[in-house]
Amino acid sequence: MPRIIFILSYPTYVSVADQAEWLAWNNRDRRMPAILSAMGVEVELWGIGREACVVESAGDAGTRYTVRLFTADNSRRAPRDHVSAAMLAAARAAGDALFVVIGTNGGIGYHLYDRLLRPAARRYAVIIGGDYWSRLLPRAKLVFPETVAQEQALAHPRFFWRPPIPRGRMLRLPKAIDIELFHPAPRPIRWDVVSVSRLSRWKSFAEVGALSRRYRVAVAGDGPDGAALARRYPNIEWLGHVPHRDVPDLLHQAHVYFHAGRRDYFPRAIVEAMACGKPVVGFGARMGEDVIPPDCGLRVDQATFEPATAALLDDSARIASMGAAARRHVVATHGWDSSVAACQVLAGMLG
Repeated sequence: MPRIIFILSYPTYVSVADQAEWLAWNNRDRRMPAILSAMGVEVELWGIGREACVVESAGDAGTRYTVRLFTADNSRRAPRDHVSAAMLAAARAAGDALFVVIGTNGGIGYHLYDRLLRPAARRYAVIIGGDYWSRLLPRAKLVFPETVAQEQALAHPRFFWRPPIPRGRMLRLPKAIDIELFHPAPRPIRWDVVSVSRLSRWKSFAEVGALSRRYRVAVAGDGPDGAALARRYPNIEWLGHVPHRDVPDLLHQAHVYFHAGRRDYFPRAIVEAMACGKPVVGFGARMGEDVIPPDCGLRVDQATFEPATAALLDDSARIASMGAAARRHVVATHGWDSSVAACQVLAGMLG
């Protein structure tokens, strides 16, 4: 029987250090296999973890699907470059599978593409998360962008050596978050501004650092640059890693969510904050109105972020109005079943 195998392009510990926590995590990467299993599709989710394991995860309507984690062969290298020969061998043996690579530029995806997908002309799809371009896309049967900006960049590349991706091979994929977990709830306000981010040099904390000189600012997350950032911005309350199930309570305790990242197209944290009824402030250079609608938050740049955020924080009625609109937007567009249409297309590809 043909099957669909989702493969995480980055190791699980890039997002969540604790493997047990990752296995309990429920996001779009887990939701799509659950939906497909309920459709009667044989489906698996593969990745690289700290320890090898095979577990059965709950799908919909009493169904199950397999989560299979391998260990990295080159663990001394940067996590984004980790690969697994055992995973590659298992992929070679799965001769009838449709592969769905989650993420465009992780080492796992490149390894699979260079060693199997391209040489053997195997069928595969790519779910974009983060950077929108990589060499995997031109040969993919289907590409799942998340934003209008990504679709336009793929259809009309800036560089002549990048072939355009026909719009007929693209299908926009919503975030599909758990709107029952992420929901508005009254809590005492501890912070004016909160951000959730990996603490790395690829993010930008200068803006929340500037805001922390005037406002109460907290940042949740960990990463390789955590200690250096804490020294550089001592007025920020650095909360460290917060388990995913506890993030909603964190968001409830702030007036506004500010996304610390100028290079991001559509981070999941933005949708989670909106679902909790929080206005979102993010950088408009890459985040269009489809990501942050005007009635749900602010799209800013380096010149406007400070006065725009200050004006919002000084207007409690506007905060409440934007928060309510943000919640309505997420429920309408990024709810738990918003990836059903994409799953139906993937299931149809098996035929």
